Amino acid sequence: MTTPLIATPQGWQDEWQRLLVKEMEMTRARDALAAERRRMPWVSVDRQCTLGGPAGTVSLLDLFDGRRQLIIYRAFFDAGVHGQPRGHLRS
Repeated sequence: MTTPLIATPQGWQDEWQRLLVKEMEMTRARDALAAERRRMPWVSVDRQCTLGGPAGTVSLLDLFDGRRQLIIYRAFFDAGVHGQPRGHLRS
């Protein structure tokens, strides 16, 4: 295992400041990308869609259940995968 160099307190502070500048640039870029994503155009759903969920098959409109917004996550699995995948927690 290679270990980092040993620095003086001032050397560490200088390196930390350099990284902080890069981190701030990355944060601004991520924020700009998120803003661009929010400005994406919407798509009108003009056909009848049905989806399977815990309550069985329901229409897209039924999923809203009186709410103004709905977030849907969609996952794709290999052809041989059946049922819902199970997550595993590690302690």
